[in-house]
Amino acid sequence: MSRYGYTEEHEMFRRTVRAFLDKELEPHYRRYAEKGGVDKDFWRKAGSAGILGSGVPEEFGGPGGDFVFNVILAEELGRSVGSSLTGSSLMADIATYILMGFGTPEQKAKYAPGILSGEISQAMPLTEPDAGSDATAIKTTAIRDGNQYVINGDKFFISNGASADVLYVVAKTDPAKRGRGMSVIIVDANTPGLTRRKIPMVGWPAGDTGELNFRDVRVPVENLLGKEGEAMQVLMGTFLEDRLQIAARCVGAAETALDLTLAYVKERKVSGQRVIDFQNTQFVLAEAKTDIAVGRAFLDQSIMKLRDKTFTFEEGAMLKLWLTEMENRVVDKCQQMFGGAGQMRDTPIAQMYTAARIQRIYAGTSELQKVAIAKSMMA
Repeated sequence: MSRYGYTEEHEMFRRTVRAFLDKELEPHYRRYAEKGGVDKDFWRKAGSAGILGSGVPEEFGGPGGDFVFNVILAEELGRSVGSSLTGSSLMADIATYILMGFGTPEQKAKYAPGILSGEISQAMPLTEPDAGSDATAIKTTAIRDGNQYVINGDKFFISNGASADVLYVVAKTDPAKRGRGMSVIIVDANTPGLTRRKIPMVGWPAGDTGELNFRDVRVPVENLLGKEGEAMQVLMGTFLEDRLQIAARCVGAAETALDLTLAYVKERKVSGQRVIDFQNTQFVLAEAKTDIAVGRAFLDQSIMKLRDKTFTFEEGAMLKLWLTEMENRVVDKCQQMFGGAGQMRDTPIAQMYTAARIQRIYAGTSELQKVAIAKSMMA
């Protein structure tokens, strides 16, 4: 049955994504973990399956879909055990909406074919070692020198950062203006002067969280995305959309954690009695199921508001706060039901537990979401 607010086309896409992940991720995620993450072949297969670049307009060879397609992609990725190892991966496709929303026709035509085929993966380097929550505090600069920008600075905790082919770098083209002097510059990953490395993580051990260093990286002025000083406008829309897909991933992961736990407690016995037959187990599972149902309703309502252009920054903060905390509550309860088995590193529920913890930190901590909500109440 289709969920309220989704079209049949959305549900067809969901089935396509699910079939792809069941074939290309779930049976192979341990191999990807050994290799250090998904490879380019995985991206190409995703492109062939038609699940990348859903936001690319028809005039540039894409389907011209709305952002709901990316939300569905994130939810199904969360529903995959393998994603607890491989990290954000396909969720980096959100960057396509940045390009399509602010890029020139020439920029769109240049990158759209590769995005759709999976030959090109993307990342948006914003966060820095000393600037995470306050984007205006970034120190990376892009100073114009004739017909080029010269980029210098360091980026940290960048999702898909170590392997992305195209980077949308947030830098200060006018350092004296703080937020009003920030711009987005497109940088191809093979540009001289750019070095990067993967950051080892507790969660998403095979994920691609990277550190990037820019030392006199020169790119043409034509690589400016949008206008100079327009970065905050780009970021605000991206923040709202990113919170939706993070929330969707939380819903998917919580549902899978509950399914795994339900199957386990039906088989596991303690003192000759199935674990599910204990009233405490039943209460815990009931709480988890209710939490997920509320979260799913919150997500779907938010999607409809985004479609109607009534989804606010405050609501985005509440969504990320509640859904990420919900996933952690559910997965924590589920891991407890597994007992000692839940502490074994290779157990799916243990991998999901460490992955869930990331959600309350990246893309804005829970505390920052509370600050945003409180500010809206004080205005």
